[in-house]
Amino acid sequence: MSQPISLLESEVESADSEARLSSPKTPSLTSTMPGAPFGPRPVFPTSADAPAHELPSLPAATLIEGLLHCTAHKKQVCSECDADYSAHNFLTRQLGANQMALPPPNPQMAQAVQKLKLEGNNMFRAQCHFEAAQRYTEAMNIAQQRPMWDPSQTIVEEAAVMLSNRAACLLSLGHPSEAYWDTEVVTRLKRGWGKGHFRMGRALMDLGRCRQAALEFQIGHSLDPTSKEIESALDNSRQYI
Repeated sequence: MSQPISLLESEVESADSEARLSSPKTPSLTSTMPGAPFGPRPVFPTSADAPAHELPSLPAATLIEGLLHCTAHKKQVCSECDADYSAHNFLTRQLGANQMALPPPNPQMAQAVQKLKLEGNNMFRAQCHFEAAQRYTEAMNIAQQRPMWDPSQTIVEEAAVMLSNRAACLLSLGHPSEAYWDTEVVTRLKRGWGKGHFRMGRALMDLGRCRQAALEFQIGHSLDPTSKEIESALDNSRQYI
């Protein structure tokens, strides 16, 4: 039966483990997994002779037929100006066409996230942990590109799951510090999720922070008392404190 861990006990950690947590010795894996923009950026046609209206509050942008363009080149998406007004312009057109109703979430983005998640899961089962982490990173990158009108809970849910899965990959690859920081975000995004605290506990165990790990396992167990995996991890962590 699981016994409570004192909050004060979790604060007593060695200087060595503290240093390993704040300054990982292993090179960053997540920095080698850049994301790419999802899909083409919509650009709407405008009349060549349409007047351009300057915006005092936004000097880098010009309004043409109700759509934002870069002031220098009159483009809605301009690599030279590093400007991308496509999401804003798309919302403007959608609101006008739908009597000010917000457009529905993009189903293609949801499908792409799920496809990459399944690929990552299959690679993880095949012990291809680095490739699995890449898939989860790509999926998270797409989730973060959801437009401003999509439900925030959808974005939070997708990001939390992908970060948690990537943390499992990083642990298998021997990068507990990076895994810890992924789980730190997970537990903030999805506070009532036992698995997030379980993954954080595993990262802390690998960093030698056994008391704090036991506390995270205890929190995870309280959130998901039926999980044998979390209960076993909690019992195991007590052997080292």
